[in-house]
Amino acid sequence: MIRLPTYAVVDSHCDTLSRLYHIKNWDDFDFNTFKGPINLSNLKTGSVVIQFFAVFVDQAHQHSGSLRYALQLIESFNKLLKKNSSAMTFIGYQEDVEKLKLHKNKVGCLLTIEGGEALEGSLEILPLLYQLGVRSIGLTWNHRNLLADGCHERESAGGLSSFGKKVIATMEELNMIVDLAHISEKGFWDALACTTKPFIVSHSNCKSLCDHPRNLTDRQIQAISKREGMLGINFYPPFLSTNAKKVDINRVVDHIEHACIIAGTYKHVGIGSDFDGIDQFVAELSSSAHYHRLWEALLRRGFNDSQVKAISSDNYFEFLGKALPSYMSYEGNR
Repeated sequence: MIRLPTYAVVDSHCDTLSRLYHIKNWDDFDFNTFKGPINLSNLKTGSVVIQFFAVFVDQAHQHSGSLRYALQLIESFNKLLKKNSSAMTFIGYQEDVEKLKLHKNKVGCLLTIEGGEALEGSLEILPLLYQLGVRSIGLTWNHRNLLADGCHERESAGGLSSFGKKVIATMEELNMIVDLAHISEKGFWDALACTTKPFIVSHSNCKSLCDHPRNLTDRQIQAISKREGMLGINFYPPFLSTNAKKVDINRVVDHIEHACIIAGTYKHVGIGSDFDGIDQFVAELSSSAHYHRLWEALLRRGFNDSQVKAISSDNYFEFLGKALPSYMSYEGNR
């Protein structure tokens, strides 16, 4: 029996914090046995080395209490790390990534926000969120907010607002990563025009393979590559195929392969599972314990070992090693 190599994994999006928000008794909470696609046992089985945890400002809180709700989810993140300190660790600096690359003995946890509503129209909130550990912000969800139109605002198809442009400029000053998942296509190009640093699209797929508002055109994928950003491929069946009921793991490989071809390289493609934010699953990829099946499928398709290693983690390792702030430079500027 041939023993396939084990690949470390970086996943650029999950919505697990939205589920942890409902935990009432943290003293008795066990993340090892937490029901769902992401728990500590699954993360370890899947060799996940860095997991992005998104603070998703859901529709119930988008018009009132956005910041308070975001802070409550950040507190859930803090409780999760404290409760599991022997197995999970905060990732906020380049040096943290380097330590994980060397040792890989803990799951690194990177805190993000999905939805600029959390700012409640104030640029002054950004440095406070940075101090709380937030390292990336997705400007929009599907709908319009003060920063930009989301991808479902198809009639107006608006772009960035003047406030949205100021948010991007402030984020770049803070070394916070701009995430353009969910934004309208016009907003994407507006953001590209006013960013100077690499950005991510944390959990989206290829529109050429599945014509969905959440997916990216080939031209957008090329722009991510030219800016040396990252695209995280999403596992949600309706984003993978117009016939979502017949999606299998090979369809995920199709999107990874297409993104690599269009980008002109495999070095700007990774994964952004969207686990705990999706209600349908690719049968072979229903939890973070199943990543090995995806790597095996990539190898069968003809990807070589170094390419699979890059897509599973090394591309994001390299990106985060540049995009995150350095702890030494941060300390020197305090």
